[in-house]
Amino acid sequence: MRFRVLALAVLLSSIGARSGDAQVLRRRDRIQAPLKTPARQKLEERLRTGMARVQNRVGLSDEQMSQLARANRQFDARRKELNQAERAQRVELRAQLLAGQGANQDRIATALDQMLKLQRDRIDLQIEEQRELSAFMSPMQRARYAALQEQIRRRLQGVRANGTRQAPDSE
Repeated sequence: MRFRVLALAVLLSSIGARSGDAQVLRRRDRIQAPLKTPARQKLEERLRTGMARVQNRVGLSDEQMSQLARANRQFDARRKELNQAERAQRVELRAQLLAGQGANQDRIATALDQMLKLQRDRIDLQIEEQRELSAFMSPMQRARYAALQEQIRRRLQGVRANGTRQAPDSE
């Protein structure tokens, strides 16, 4: 459970929940304080801790964290669309492959072509995102940030793939 919450915190921090968002959370918390449960308070604290870890590991200032939050929000919708489209194509391919001899060859070809297009779109998005990040992050910070994102993605894939729990601080 601890790893999943930490992974969630780091993942959220890598896709837009940054220090600027934490300030909004704190302001909102003062307004909604009576509605907070202990579990929610604990989760929000873990998210703030995760954001601080990202900031420290990448070496970002508070201003850079705010800029990173804005940049990530800018790309989140497109990233989500790509993920959904890719999932839809995988589902289509799987359905056709399971159909065996009754598979529709045209649908398979279209799905394969779409998968390649989506990969190209994902690379284009990454290039655009790196240009945006280069406006306020050094190459070293961008490399650290990319490595941290990849590390979290792999951990989450590992957890999903085999259902085992990995140590949260095994870096």
